[in-house]
Amino acid sequence: MIKNYFLIAWRNMAKNRFFAVVNIWGLAIGITFVLLIGAYTWGEYQVNHFVKNSDRIFLLRSKWANPETGVELATLGPLTKALQDNYPSLVEKAYAHDGINVVISVGDKHFREGVQPGDSTFFEMFNFPVAYGDPRTAMDKPNAVVLTEKKAKQYFGQTDVVGKLLRIQSFDGRNDNFEVTAVIKDLPFNTITNFFKPGNEIFLSPASIRYFGREFGFTSWLSPNIVGYVLLKPGVTAEQLRGPIKTLLATNTTAEIQRTLEVTPVALKDWYLMMNKGLAGKMIAVFSLVALFILLMAIINFVNISIGNSLTRLKEIGVRKAMGGKRLQLVLQFITESVLIVTFSFIVSLGLYFILRPLFGEMIGKDIPALSSFPAWFAVLPLVVILFTGLLAGIYPAFVLSAQPSVTALKGKLKDVKEKLFFRQSLVTVQFVTAIVVFIAAIVIDRQVAFFFNSDLGYNKEKVVTVAVPRDWTTAGVSHMERMRDEFRAMPEIKDATFAYVIPDGAASGASKIYRPENDSSTAISAVSLITDERYLATYDIKLDAGNFYNGTPGDSAKIVINEAAVKALGWKSAEEAINKPLRLHNFSPVVHVSGVTRDFHFGTLHDAITPVYFQPVRGANIYRYLSFRFNAGNTTAQIAALQRKWRQVFPDAPFDFKFLDDSIAQLYDTETQMQKAAKAATVVSLMIVLLGVLGIVTMSIAKRNKEMGIRKVLGASGLNILLLFIKEFSGIIVVSNIIAWPLSWYLLHGWLMDYAYRINIGVLPFLVVGVTLAILVGVITVGMTSRLVAVNPVKSLRTE
Repeated sequence: MIKNYFLIAWRNMAKNRFFAVVNIWGLAIGITFVLLIGAYTWGEYQVNHFVKNSDRIFLLRSKWANPETGVELATLGPLTKALQDNYPSLVEKAYAHDGINVVISVGDKHFREGVQPGDSTFFEMFNFPVAYGDPRTAMDKPNAVVLTEKKAKQYFGQTDVVGKLLRIQSFDGRNDNFEVTAVIKDLPFNTITNFFKPGNEIFLSPASIRYFGREFGFTSWLSPNIVGYVLLKPGVTAEQLRGPIKTLLATNTTAEIQRTLEVTPVALKDWYLMMNKGLAGKMIAVFSLVALFILLMAIINFVNISIGNSLTRLKEIGVRKAMGGKRLQLVLQFITESVLIVTFSFIVSLGLYFILRPLFGEMIGKDIPALSSFPAWFAVLPLVVILFTGLLAGIYPAFVLSAQPSVTALKGKLKDVKEKLFFRQSLVTVQFVTAIVVFIAAIVIDRQVAFFFNSDLGYNKEKVVTVAVPRDWTTAGVSHMERMRDEFRAMPEIKDATFAYVIPDGAASGASKIYRPENDSSTAISAVSLITDERYLATYDIKLDAGNFYNGTPGDSAKIVINEAAVKALGWKSAEEAINKPLRLHNFSPVVHVSGVTRDFHFGTLHDAITPVYFQPVRGANIYRYLSFRFNAGNTTAQIAALQRKWRQVFPDAPFDFKFLDDSIAQLYDTETQMQKAAKAATVVSLMIVLLGVLGIVTMSIAKRNKEMGIRKVLGASGLNILLLFIKEFSGIIVVSNIIAWPLSWYLLHGWLMDYAYRINIGVLPFLVVGVTLAILVGVITVGMTSRLVAVNPVKSLRTE
């Protein structure tokens, strides 16, 4: 019996090849998209799960009232160890680490790398797989360094490098040797080593903390920049840790910190989906929803074409029933056909997955797992997908067709035609609504991303290159960097140059409180600190609204330069009024006077409103990280080459890792860029499915109404009359779909745009563009398919009557 079901199903597919191909390709496209999104979702949920005890390891997450005070990933330096020391019944182990960038040298090769100096409990906490060396003693030596296999190959050309030496530059200009004591296997993406791009693959022993002068970060309760993890004892919950955390903060921190800081333990297995305001989780939800809607659209195509093809099967159904066939047998027959089509679709989708996986991964900026990387139990998923989709797509046509009375079916008529037509039209409307919403979203997202890149940022980002510099954070080091900056400025290719701790990439020096001396400190405002030299404004073309910037003399220590937002927040009516007025900085005794006010500029992204900013002279802080160069007009490639030659003369022991400022700014909008690409891809896919469905429905309608069109032509109908008759079938659906989709699109996109302080107005244009485009595409397909019918001699259409 089952064999006969499949045999009849195969014969019907062979008889109706065109509709079978439309169904197979429509479903294959939908299933492929679901597979890609499913693989992406699986990969996102697996982040950190490879770590042993990922459900008992908790990150100490910080939430500051002012986000500029610290990042959510890090916490107060001593808190991690204090939890272990004071609450041993709750905390089994603790690990805290810093994250810094340094110059690493191997022979005459130099690299700028992110390194992770931290506690000796590194291996005890995370149990990373070790390829070479002893994890029990790897962190014991004062100058011990642990590498991944990837870094070992990069530095030495091999992986077994235990005992080999690296030179690592400190922040006071020293270059000491560090011995490789262990090599760990390359790790999958995780939040422990990939908390910033491109991620750390070099881990240092506790003694290195002193070498880099970072003891303050681990010992001071005022330091908010140390990443801390605790391994809770079995059975202990995160809730039990909240009380001890509050107690330690109340005992060791200031009233202001207690008021503005909330520390929450978050399980390592959950942290990735929660970080950055739950960004990863939101992306998964959006992509999954789009994938399911696209699959639904493909299934709707199948249902519509199956029901539309029903008249060709009615006599078959009538004969079967007259000969004693049961309804269940008919239902199983149609579901078998559905499952067979889905099986072919799934096979096609596997091929598409193999082809599109790297392209999709590049589009969303993630590595999409290969099918071979999934657990063995995933092998049952194809069967589940085939049966589920087959039943979902075939169950309605099966029950509608099998329910027809024998006599009615033998006459080739279908009962309840109006209800069937309304149902089909409703399904097509759902398709069109989905496609319209996705299409409008793609246009709006594209415009918002373009707005990010084309907006006036308050400075000139064109022809600016930034390079990380060797660090010698001493007075002599700052003086040396001033001389090097001036040597670069003398080059004919360079218009201006500046060195600073910050560049406009969103990573500021932190925030501090500033207030007017005539008021008490409770009126202080939080302002972002930018540590720069005196050439910063000139190099970045930031305009002064009033007063003067720093001039590179000792007198700069008595001055402060603020932006317009700070002027307003401090209560002055204009920039001119603020000039020469005194200000106090929190935890800084001397009074400083406002020497200049800059116009507002976007130091970070356009997600947030411009905040108060103040500049600090680099001579007072003695810390810097970047040289920035503005090129003169000319050939940029030749200018970069000239700058690189000069760099090698000035800094022979430092890599020339340059980056255009445009690229640094673009990285701030990686999420929106990925969303933009994904929306465009979803638009293309949804339109393909919709148009395949229109093609199938129009073709079937033509086949069924062939004789009707012949009669109409005999009675005097013109070709245009016949074309308009078919176009009319979809015009009403398109109008209704737009009426439903437009307010839905506006509601969803308006809510999305409200997350940005600076955003576009949606306007009416995206809705008109989508409505007209969709109408034209449907019209072209309809006209193209019916034009052949118009040209057919009516005698041929009526010959069989």
